[in-house]
Amino acid sequence: MSAEAPETRPDAAAAPSGPYATPILNRLLANLRGGLDPTYDFLAFDDVPFVRPRARVRELRVGLLSTADLHRRGDEPFVSLETPWGDTSFRVIPHELADAELALDAPYVDEKYIPRDPEVAMPRRALDELVASGEVGSAAPRHYSFAQGIVRPYPGLAESAERVARLLREDRVDAVVLLPTCSLCVQTVAVLARELEARGFATIALTNLPELTSRVGVPRALASKFPFGAPAGDPGHRTLHVGMLREALARLDQADAPRTLVETTLRWRRD
Repeated sequence: MSAEAPETRPDAAAAPSGPYATPILNRLLANLRGGLDPTYDFLAFDDVPFVRPRARVRELRVGLLSTADLHRRGDEPFVSLETPWGDTSFRVIPHELADAELALDAPYVDEKYIPRDPEVAMPRRALDELVASGEVGSAAPRHYSFAQGIVRPYPGLAESAERVARLLREDRVDAVVLLPTCSLCVQTVAVLARELEARGFATIALTNLPELTSRVGVPRALASKFPFGAPAGDPGHRTLHVGMLREALARLDQADAPRTLVETTLRWRRD
C-alpha cells in the first residue's frame, strides 16, 4: 500500500500518546517522524475557500475523485511504492469504464475491499442511480483517481488539481465528491477539496478521521466510522453506496459556510 502502518478502523487502539485526540493520528505521526521526517506534522490552514453551487444538486453535474490507486489496464502505473513522499499524479477513470478494465491487481491497490467491488471507493453506478431518480442532474463523463500514502502534498497536489480543474471545466462539472481510502488519504482529499474549491468547484469530502479533516480545513465534509479502504460502504452494498452519496451531496444544498462537518446517519452493514 504505502509507507503507513497497517490500518483497520479509524479508532484503532494501541497508539502512542501525542498531540491528537484520535489515537491513529498519533500512531501515524510517530511513524512518519520516525521513518521520514522528525519534524513532520499534518497540514493546517486558517482560511478555507468556499463556493456556493450554481443550483440545487438535482441540476448539477457531479464528478468523483478517489485516492484508491485505480487506473485502467495499460495506463502508466503509480509509483507510490517507490516514492517515500508519495506519488501526487492522477489517472482518469471514464464513467462508463467496466470494472474488468481496471488494474485491480496492481500491487499498490488495497486488496481488502476495492478489488471485490470498486464501488466502495469510486461509486459510479451509485451515482447513476441518483441521476436516474432525478436527485442529481448528471454524472461527469470522467472521474479522477489519486494514489494512497501521499506524505508531502505540496507542490504536487496543487499542480495536479490545476490539471484536474481544466478537465472538469471541459466536462462542465459543477461539483466533486472526494473519497479517501487511507489515513493519509484524509489529508490528501482535504488538500484537493481546498484546491478545487479555490478553482471554482463545489466539493464535499468524505472522512473517517474528522479531527484531521478539521485541522486541514475543508469547505464541507461527511464523516463516517467505516473502515479504511471503503469510504462509500462495504462491498456489494449498493444501497449504502447510494445513501452515502445522497447524504454527501445534500451538504451542497445545505451548507452555508466553510468547515461544515456532519456525521452520517448510515452504518456499515456488519454494524
